Amino acid sequence: MKKITLYSGAVIALLTSVVLGTGLVHADETGDSATSEAKIVFTGDNTDPNVPVDPNNPDTPDDPNNPVDPDDPGNHGTGDKGPLAINYVSNITFGKKQISTGNEVYNAQNANPRIQITDKRGVEGGWTLTAAASKFTASDTSELKGAVLSFKNGVANTTSGNQSSAPTTSDFTFNNEEAKPVMSATSLAGQGLWVDVFNGEEGNNSNVQLAVPAGSAQAKEYTATITWTLAATPAE
Repeated sequence: MKKITLYSGAVIALLTSVVLGTGLVHADETGDSATSEAKIVFTGDNTDPNVPVDPNNPDTPDDPNNPVDPDDPGNHGTGDKGPLAINYVSNITFGKKQISTGNEVYNAQNANPRIQITDKRGVEGGWTLTAAASKFTASDTSELKGAVLSFKNGVANTTSGNQSSAPTTSDFTFNNEEAKPVMSATSLAGQGLWVDVFNGEEGNNSNVQLAVPAGSAQAKEYTATITWTLAATPAE
């Protein structure tokens, strides 16, 4: 029995040596691998509301009961739920001014006037935002002749962690009724939520101004309408 047992052990050792020598090893001696997938599908058909946000902290919604802009308290946004949408545009006020005998430049009362854009299309292609302003007129249709409205030093803010490239902002002056460029995004830029904000001092914002020439104002309230237009642009 001992001879048989020893001989069998020698044979096993020899066979193991041969197997290892040919490179034919067992899986449990070297490990193994396999693959699996994780998948998600996005669509651009988003009907979630695009609520107005704090322009300098876009992660925080604007509180209707305590709005960021106290000079525009009744403005709750456009309500547009589309995948490419204008969510908010500020109404600008310059307050009450005494008629002057000279040319004057008035600063806006709003500290943080802004325009909020959302792009949730998820497609190649960018977008452009333009604006055109009517003339300043009173209720009797009389005109504030020569008045020029201007915006400058806009800053594009977005939510934290947004991986998209920022849109380009532009200074613009309404010296006629032609549309002026405000913001533009190249293909796949400007995705997510973006706010073009013209920050300044409350009651004295020099980044939004109204120039009024001498001899044009009467004791009336004048209003101009600004039309903001957002358009998709083709992929480059």
